[in-house]
Amino acid sequence: MTVVTFWSRRPAAKVGSGYNDPVNSALERPSPRTVLASSTLLGSLAPEQIDALLEHSRLAQAGRGEVIWMDGSEASYLGIVGTGFVKMVRSSAGGQELTAEIMGPGQSFGLLGAIEGTGCPLSARAVSAVWYLRVPKTDFLALYGGNLPLRDHLIRRTTLRLRGAIDMMSRMASGRVEHRIAAVLIQLAESYGVEEADGAMRLEVPLSRQDLAELAGTTVETTIRITSRWTKQGVLKAQYRSLTIQNLGRLLEILGD
Repeated sequence: MTVVTFWSRRPAAKVGSGYNDPVNSALERPSPRTVLASSTLLGSLAPEQIDALLEHSRLAQAGRGEVIWMDGSEASYLGIVGTGFVKMVRSSAGGQELTAEIMGPGQSFGLLGAIEGTGCPLSARAVSAVWYLRVPKTDFLALYGGNLPLRDHLIRRTTLRLRGAIDMMSRMASGRVEHRIAAVLIQLAESYGVEEADGAMRLEVPLSRQDLAELAGTTVETTIRITSRWTKQGVLKAQYRSLTIQNLGRLLEILGD
């Protein structure tokens, strides 16, 4: 079983250079050190290396639906998600937006563009209101160039992520909404699932039904209708502020239908 927490969310923010909610920002704003420490890539660095990266790193906030950068653009930083979700997308020739990756708390985006010095291969869009840490590309490259363990770790992670991105885009290219919602839930389980003693996979990350709908490229109403049907079929179990995947195998079968 996988537990996905569905938090109540504020209204969608307008696309712009930043987002500020005077009621909730102070409560949700993480510290730069906390975000960096949570990083699956950089969190294990030596204290002095973390201090060096934090010297010029800055927290930034993006509102729901806000484009952080477009594919092909050059960013002067790489991002580490503190709270919320960022989806990495690519537009097809027909104008359809395909989700390649879902980046949540502790995950980094913009790494390839920072290392290769090329434009970002994918667009980055905030799925929900997001706090993320901007780590200057120059500071990261100075550390990356002289740190062989970090380089080896990054190469291994990049290989896995590229394989995962190909799988995700293949799943999301389906015209069936059920396939896309199942793909999103499975990817979240793969990224954040923690196996418990009874074999359950618990995932506790802030994710509203609107977030799930936007990740799957559909409407909230359609998401509710499909998840409600799966609940009646015993695939999901809806609870207050949470959704439990009771039959992960059935979701995999849905992808193969």
